[in-house]
Amino acid sequence: MRKVSIMSPTYPVLFFIVVITVIFAAGCTQQGDQHQTVPVTPVVKVTVPVATLSNPDATMSRKLDDYMTALADAGRFSGTVLVARGNTVLLSKGYGMANYEFSVPNTPQTVLPIGSNTKQFTSAAIMKLQEQGRLNVTDPVTMYIPNATKWKNIRIYHLLNHTAGVQSDGAFSITDPTDLTLPETMERITSLPLTFEPGSGYTYSNNGYIALSYIIERASGMPYGDYLKKNIFLPLGMNSTGQDNARNVFSNRASGYTTMNGKQIHYDLQNIHNSWGAGSIHSTTEDMFRWVRAFHTPGTILSPESTAAMVDNHYGIEKGIVKNRTYSGHGGRNFGFTSYTLYYPETDVSIMFLSNHDRTPMGPLPNELSAIVFGEPYSLPQKIDRKAVPLTTGTLVEYTGTYAPAWEKSWTITVYADGNNLFYDSVMPGDKKVELFYEGNDTFFVTPESNDAFIFTRNTSGKVDGLKMYTMEGVSDESEKVS
Repeated sequence: MRKVSIMSPTYPVLFFIVVITVIFAAGCTQQGDQHQTVPVTPVVKVTVPVATLSNPDATMSRKLDDYMTALADAGRFSGTVLVARGNTVLLSKGYGMANYEFSVPNTPQTVLPIGSNTKQFTSAAIMKLQEQGRLNVTDPVTMYIPNATKWKNIRIYHLLNHTAGVQSDGAFSITDPTDLTLPETMERITSLPLTFEPGSGYTYSNNGYIALSYIIERASGMPYGDYLKKNIFLPLGMNSTGQDNARNVFSNRASGYTTMNGKQIHYDLQNIHNSWGAGSIHSTTEDMFRWVRAFHTPGTILSPESTAAMVDNHYGIEKGIVKNRTYSGHGGRNFGFTSYTLYYPETDVSIMFLSNHDRTPMGPLPNELSAIVFGEPYSLPQKIDRKAVPLTTGTLVEYTGTYAPAWEKSWTITVYADGNNLFYDSVMPGDKKVELFYEGNDTFFVTPESNDAFIFTRNTSGKVDGLKMYTMEGVSDESEKVS
């Protein structure tokens, strides 16, 4: 559920830059009576029309399919993709396998976790509750979480746009098999110190969105997943979308994979359910298209004012400009899964993918699909096969140490040598004793079929002082060497 920042020197950059503009509505609403019935959103089902395409749409569809086929054949994508202009679906197709053990292919109906794309739905639920008169985004959070005495200056909108100062993670481990209740999770989250005074900075916060889940339950009197189901998913016909638990068994569910030395492997079982409103939803590309169409048709599921507030104030959705085109969207990651939703309002173009292969190139992929749709230059993906260069034990030692990610200092990455080999351990799930292979120029890689890179940085005296991790061919995490 990491913040996904697209950072690629070779492709157009989709920056998630948050411009913090806050809507101040007059007054504060009272906390909702949990026994009072909340109105249920009327059914406004959105269809996913699939029609026979004629040129030039048919030509564009073939180009999109050729690109995705080449990416899958190169071992760099497994999942489902949907591209549309308005209601015209240009591509809706699965690639690779939903389950490699049993050779079950991905299809547009395959269900996958969407990671931080969950935040769009959490934010929409808050805006819906505001429309229903159950809360106001200017309300103090302590109206709904009275024991959070450290949070007395936090308003709901601070949580929505990541300006509350709430740490991103650190309250629990996603690999812990124990199901936590929301009250239990909130006790852990509110015990953590704030990183800055609310409203004075920005920290992308998964914990902040878990807190919003709790506020949704308190204001509506309904469980988080039930409120979303009754007020968003079912009204839009999103029948394959809901709150996930890794133990649940249901039709069309995909397994999640990564690769190591060219082979598909599993991560440890993750308890996605504990991430609540930060990253616990699963869906399909068809259902996500229903959501994107409805969300960008104000009045369908939210009022025009609520839709504008979400986009303009970065409430669970990001907005920016690339190549003079305005876009909105979000990325998401659970270990073994990635997702991306992208929308261009001026041309009414929707691009989205859900992947069960976490080495999917999240940087290049949305950019290249956009280039195809807009008739711009692009190149077909190629298979990657990187070569390792041997290093002596003495040389490896200068890279060893403990590194703290700048975006989440509660995590650490330990790099250490074992003989003539370099490894790293991380608190992140699945990242225990992972070997790093030297490629030259302070650059290491984990597996030869991916462009992912670990690049160590040096200070002016030439000593290693940091680590830049480029994963999913474009997502950048910077860490400082702390010991």
